[in-house]
Amino acid sequence: MYDNLFFIGASSGLGGNQSGSEKAPFFLKNALKLKLFQEIQPFFHERNHYESIAHFNRELAKAIFAFAKREEFFVTLGGDHSCAIGTWSGVAENYRQQGDIGLLWIDAHMDAHRSSTSKSGNIHGMPLAVLLGFGNKHLVNILSSTPKLKPQNIALVGTRSYEKEEAEFLKQLGVNIYFMENIKQRGLQEVLKEAINHVTASSIGYGISFDLDSLDPSFADAVGTPVPFGLNLEEFLKCFVLFQETPPLAFELVEYNPDLDMKFHSLNVIKRILSCCNTLHKKSITYS
Repeated sequence: MYDNLFFIGASSGLGGNQSGSEKAPFFLKNALKLKLFQEIQPFFHERNHYESIAHFNRELAKAIFAFAKREEFFVTLGGDHSCAIGTWSGVAENYRQQGDIGLLWIDAHMDAHRSSTSKSGNIHGMPLAVLLGFGNKHLVNILSSTPKLKPQNIALVGTRSYEKEEAEFLKQLGVNIYFMENIKQRGLQEVLKEAINHVTASSIGYGISFDLDSLDPSFADAVGTPVPFGLNLEEFLKCFVLFQETPPLAFELVEYNPDLDMKFHSLNVIKRILSCCNTLHKKSITYS
């Protein structure tokens, strides 16, 4: 079913305080019979340790940088959302000479904490700030010291759980945020269409970082930090027509925890999402 899609597994759950998400890539590979697959695993295993997570993301970024040279669509499977640091560092540095990349951040959370504002210290709550160039030096300087994203090239979609420090930080930078209230008022398709136009206005292309907890827990609850009143799965799947019209450079799916998926409801949701991703590939991929 997914023979035309290349997957990179980011098998780390070190950025959160709950184990399980690190098993997701290998679990999904076996459950969904993913053939074109490369897995990156942590060498160090210290939870929420900056240097350990930086080492992992550096290796992930190198793998993605190498693959992105083909300029073919691919999917990163996390892992917790701290793997976004490696994914989009690799993509951004590959396209650096052509221009800046944009990013749709589809997530219940902002993930824009810095170490000085995070009460939990969980690094999976910091990747967006890191990609903007703010945060721990080990994380910010992966592949280069240049910020991987510019504020005007980002749109957050589905936001509904955040701290005031994050909101104030992103507001000061001028980052575009579509809260769940906006989506309920206008509809997800209209919001995503505007968001895609926003992130592509001054970029050479865009990516999609999709946190499974962006969906309402009634659709997918096998996540570490479920938040009620989220996105409707059917509405989200219908929006793939927008992604087909304006194809992304890459898609990232994170925060699935197979240990919590007792009846495989969330697995079936991921299967449907990846089937839609299968319509976004440009051409068949062979990996050697």
